[in-house]
Amino acid sequence: MKKILTATVLLLVLLLNGCKPGSDKDPSFQFEKGFGSSKELPVGSPFSWPAGLHIVGPLITEDECFYEAKRKRRLFGHGAQVQICMNLYNETQTPIRLHLPPGLMFVSKSLDVQNGLLISGVTIEVPAQEQFYANLYMICVNTNRASPGHDEYEKQAIITDHPALRELIKLLENKKCNFEDYGSIYLEPTASQITYQINAAVHNLIYGKPVKDQVMAELRAIPER
Repeated sequence: MKKILTATVLLLVLLLNGCKPGSDKDPSFQFEKGFGSSKELPVGSPFSWPAGLHIVGPLITEDECFYEAKRKRRLFGHGAQVQICMNLYNETQTPIRLHLPPGLMFVSKSLDVQNGLLISGVTIEVPAQEQFYANLYMICVNTNRASPGHDEYEKQAIITDHPALRELIKLLENKKCNFEDYGSIYLEPTASQITYQINAAVHNLIYGKPVKDQVMAELRAIPER
């Protein structure tokens, strides 16, 4: 785990301030369930994994997965503080396209560890009859919790509909927001900057604040897919 923390330190520095609650947070503000300082389970529709596709082992942050995914350019999603290994096995005779939609949320089994959220959808093609390591990055949504180490996430993901995030999700729907849009190259500069801006926007909205004009301008400028 120390290896992953060392390898990700540069991107974490970019995101660190965005993952801390603001000092001017209104104590009467009510978070959506599972967001911010809420200790309740997030609500949403259950996500259905494609038939014939299985998750091998637990959903955790793992050294082997990270380095295998980095070497084979299988880094997906956006964010840095929440990343999990998806060890996928396609038991069928044909490739399976796994689509993880915007609003997909992976729930931590520990209240000490952040839940993870996708703002932009991710599509992964898993070859037939193959065990496939994919490292999935997500936005942290609980700024008072720790980033995952070897912590486990529920395999039953949900699709949440946070009211404050709807417009942002719509804005980014067809834009190149993810690491895989830029070659799945670790710390690729454009992808890292986009992740920083998405991270800043999401945390403002979760805390009931407007997105800063400069951040919004950069989000609008993201190229279309």
